[in-house]
Amino acid sequence: MKYITHIVGFIAILMVSFTGFAQNDTIIEVDAYGKGERKIKPTPKATLIPSLIEDTTKTQIKSEFVFFEYTAGSEMQLQPIKPAKLKIIDGLDKLKRGYIKGGIGMYTTPLAEIYYNSLRSKNSNWGIHARHISSNSSIKNTGFSGLSENKASAFYQHYNRRNYWRGELNYKRDANHFYGFNRDEIDSADDRKAIHQAFNNIGARISTSSFDTDTGDLNYEGSLAYYNYSDKYAAMENNVVLNTRFKKLIPAGLLALNFDVDYNNYKSTESTPIISPASFSPNQETVNNTIIRVNPSAIASGDKWYVRAGVSVNADISDATKFHFYPDIEAKYNFLDIFIPYIGINGGLKRNSFKSLTQENPFLLSQVNLDNTNTRYNVYGGIRGSITNDITFNLQVARKSVYGNALFVNDTTYSIGNRMDVIYDSMDVTELNAQFMYDKNEKLRVYVKGKYSFFSPLYQAYVWNTPALDITVGGIYDLANKILVRADIYFIGEREAKIYEAIEGAELESDNSYSISQKAFLDFNLGFEYRYNKNLSGFINFNNILNQRYLMYYQYPVQRINIMGGATWRF
Repeated sequence: MKYITHIVGFIAILMVSFTGFAQNDTIIEVDAYGKGERKIKPTPKATLIPSLIEDTTKTQIKSEFVFFEYTAGSEMQLQPIKPAKLKIIDGLDKLKRGYIKGGIGMYTTPLAEIYYNSLRSKNSNWGIHARHISSNSSIKNTGFSGLSENKASAFYQHYNRRNYWRGELNYKRDANHFYGFNRDEIDSADDRKAIHQAFNNIGARISTSSFDTDTGDLNYEGSLAYYNYSDKYAAMENNVVLNTRFKKLIPAGLLALNFDVDYNNYKSTESTPIISPASFSPNQETVNNTIIRVNPSAIASGDKWYVRAGVSVNADISDATKFHFYPDIEAKYNFLDIFIPYIGINGGLKRNSFKSLTQENPFLLSQVNLDNTNTRYNVYGGIRGSITNDITFNLQVARKSVYGNALFVNDTTYSIGNRMDVIYDSMDVTELNAQFMYDKNEKLRVYVKGKYSFFSPLYQAYVWNTPALDITVGGIYDLANKILVRADIYFIGEREAKIYEAIEGAELESDNSYSISQKAFLDFNLGFEYRYNKNLSGFINFNNILNQRYLMYYQYPVQRINIMGGATWRF
């Protein structure tokens, strides 16, 4: 029975194996039962008795090499250490809050000036300024020539790391007399009120600018200004000017855009002619004019060169609108950091306002024609640089085409010839300019600048009251910061004046007017200042030291030598 059981089990195992080879996915489980005796022998154990090691040091391996003791020679050399130097920076000069200046001169000429300002601040500063000078003068053989200049201004500026804001208020009053006549020939010569003129100017301005240094930032500058300007004879002008400039750095250079708006409103009352009918009634006139200017440009530069290329578009808006296009191009190159030749071409519109004309010539009529000056093109080229470390120069030649250049002529319709009018003419102009500067450590500074012009007027015989040659020499010498010497020399060449009467020396022109030559003149001014200490100084000035009685305009001579002295006190 025992064997039968074994045989059956063996057969069952074979069948399972065969089935597994025939079909891998089929699993057959078989339970087999049997009897037997299993005996496991005991595992022998090794006997281990730990022993105590009394000496744990390693035994030095004996070496048969022979070692010789040798001490290398050494020498210590101490290098002296230079004593530390402290860079001592002089402290900033102590600021003063203001100064007062006063003086008196010939022809009863008082001078008074005061300036008061804030001290150093990290984010703001402000100041106020006032000045007065007048002269109670009377020049021989002319009307009363007294004058006065008064002005007052105040400003406040706030700034931080990225931009600044500035606000300004100003007031100015200038007075003079129409003294350009022979008082021995005019019955009303002693009536000062009849020839008195006064200009009042009230203005305000706000401006801002940014100065971001990152390449991708857009920097800007901008200002908005307004003034009201009026005279004694009911002429009034209101002007608003907006100036903006945007700049952006790019890898190739700089992009810039200027956008300006200049609005002007001028009101005047027609002057009364000397010979006028009893029924004459003056008319009031109002003239509005706006100039809009757009000027995009691109600037590229390297270590030795600079190029700017752009265009300026100007719109002249009055009764009709006119557009003007001007190039804006300049290039220059640096040779050896000594000579810098340059060349360029530009142009633009210039406003002739009642304020700008009367500040240049205060003897004008109160009602004048206002035309803008159009410089169609200005081609220029030159070279500037330095001869030595102390001597610099700039030489330039320019060719211009100018439409509407303002010229001053004596009037005989509304005055006795002691008031002036403005006329306009077109012309080509060639200019030669030269400037030299000698600057020696700010102790001695001398400059020379001169201009010679070739005029080709289109309609007028001459460019009236405009000299062809104009030279200025000036300098300042500081002796031990104690004595300061200033000098200025002006040379003005001959000018031609347009008149409407036949007098000795006058030449008849094609339009039945006359031209008369105004002689060239030299004006030399000299001034000395003695600084008693840092707060107190005294001065004396000599004006027209050559004592010449030259003419500014026809029949308008200047004062002869005028000496003024005074003192300045800082507090």
